[in-house]
Amino acid sequence: MRARPPVARVTADLHVHTTHSDGACSPGEVVRTAFDRGLAALAITDHDTVSAIEVARPEAIRLGIELIGGIEITAEREGREVHILGHFINEFHPELLRVSAELRSARKVRIELMVENLQELGLRVDLTALRNAFPRATIGRKHLADWLVRTGQVKSNRDAFALYLGENGPAQVPKPRLPWMKAIELVRQAGGIAGLAHPPFDLREVTLREYADGGLGSIEVAGPGINAKLGPRWRSWADAMGLVPTAGSDFHSNDRLGRWLGSVTMPIEDVERLRAKAGSG
Repeated sequence: MRARPPVARVTADLHVHTTHSDGACSPGEVVRTAFDRGLAALAITDHDTVSAIEVARPEAIRLGIELIGGIEITAEREGREVHILGHFINEFHPELLRVSAELRSARKVRIELMVENLQELGLRVDLTALRNAFPRATIGRKHLADWLVRTGQVKSNRDAFALYLGENGPAQVPKPRLPWMKAIELVRQAGGIAGLAHPPFDLREVTLREYADGGLGSIEVAGPGINAKLGPRWRSWADAMGLVPTAGSDFHSNDRLGRWLGSVTMPIEDVERLRAKAGSG
């Protein structure tokens, strides 16, 4: 029997979440999945935490797949939530650890307040029971919605958000956010390159220029929520502004259609451009 030729590993997924934020798979599981799907590299970009990177690294070394240190920072521009990706960061940078810890602490308070709001609305929600129901998860709005569905208090997650947990819902509490320039500065202080994650559909060229002038180094041009017509437009803007185009699956769990790990990738050549730009300061 002839041996199968080795897999040509020439692509990367640079937007992946784990159980250390709101993903369903452990750090080791996402590394093994990336390897099984033939990727050359992946970036773990958990929300406001870098704790999964150190956990995942031994498995990445064992399998010979590159693990890029990353983060997705919850930020704000003109009252609107935006997400800033960081790639090639030093996950042990003191200021990054301090600020991300503050954001996570504020997230915990937010969930506690949302549980109280749901209780005041007459719903049966217990934080301890919720944590027991999702033992591997960092509890977020999605888990609150899942709990309401599981306990028969709403018919679907969509109903949970429409009735209670949506942006204008009676149980909603705003997320803790950093000013967007602070988020970019934090990534750069940690030795990384800052990027705009899943840009809004109405992103304007002048706005992207403002981000670039503020230190942004990349923009996500392909992903599960990115319109096929907008991606090429953003790529052309990126080329004009010297930004590196990135892509990723925004993987959270295997039950999200079209968002499986490795479903959206970028060529390794662009990963090298990203690496060089991060190293240039």
